[in-house]
Amino acid sequence: MKRLIADPRSIALADNFAGQWLQTRSLDAVKPDAKKFPEWGPELRDAMRTETSMFFQAVMQGNRPIADFIDGKYTFLNGQLAKFYGIEGVTGTDFRRVDLTADQTAQRSGVFTQASVLTVSSYPTRTSVVLRGKYMLETVLNAPPPPPPPDVPRLNEETVGVAKSLRQQMETHRADALCASCHSRMDVLGFGLENYDAIGRWRTTDGKFPIDSTGAFPSGKTFNGPAEMKVLLHDNMPEFVRCLAEKMLTYALGRGVESYDRPVVEDLVRQTAAADNKLQPLILGIVHSMPFQQRHTPAVPRTVAATVATRKLTDPQTDRSANLRPDSTSQISAPTLPSRDREGAVAKN
Repeated sequence: MKRLIADPRSIALADNFAGQWLQTRSLDAVKPDAKKFPEWGPELRDAMRTETSMFFQAVMQGNRPIADFIDGKYTFLNGQLAKFYGIEGVTGTDFRRVDLTADQTAQRSGVFTQASVLTVSSYPTRTSVVLRGKYMLETVLNAPPPPPPPDVPRLNEETVGVAKSLRQQMETHRADALCASCHSRMDVLGFGLENYDAIGRWRTTDGKFPIDSTGAFPSGKTFNGPAEMKVLLHDNMPEFVRCLAEKMLTYALGRGVESYDRPVVEDLVRQTAAADNKLQPLILGIVHSMPFQQRHTPAVPRTVAATVATRKLTDPQTDRSANLRPDSTSQISAPTLPSRDREGAVAKN
């Protein structure tokens, strides 16, 4: 198994699983406003995706601590993405590992402050503390919020950053008791990422208002800015490992995690903690787990088998493997994790 992980072809896991877990596969569907974000284009989009994929692969193949996803002090950049981040000394189209300085670490360590993640959790015209807060609850803390109530009013887009800051507008929205129960959990996490605009570029103001990136976790612990938020995320490693274990087990099994899988998930968390919370032991634990070992492989659909049999009976020429077209059998694709499309009315704010 370790040889498979070390093989360059393991990039498929980085592309497919990480793309689903972190939702970066949605980058192709994101269309930032061209007037507000003229830097956006296919090359920058692909560079963002490549950075996240290479980061995941580095953690996996290097058997790095899972905590690197939160605050790993390195990343992978080409000249264009480095310029976008304001990081000097990187030129050309080829990607290379870049060890971050202390100032750069505060802004760009780990995956959750990479531009790919910040872009897919934003609107085309602006950031969304709701989308980003919900993203952090689901992807890091494994505590998704309940569905929103119907007929949630939209924010006044024309006044954001002009008449009021986004934070002021959201505070008004949370004054409604019906909205406060969920937004008090989501918004406070989303505000911790407000120093990044809708395509992940660092900023200190929102329109004419200074950014206020203070927030709090569901536990009540407070932070000021993304660097302090990462410290608290790091302190919640068991929850983060449990979340990652569930996401990865879902991917491996091709189905959701059920109540009877909970003991397996807890075993995975314990085994991974005993191995210093590194990623490879989690992957190996999933491969050796009972649900994975006893999973059922779907049979070939009856219609396909019947079609092949009929062809053989009616046309002797089809009794040659060369004439069986590759597209005559179904292919099983990787499972789909929840995406931002399922957010419903939550995405209105």
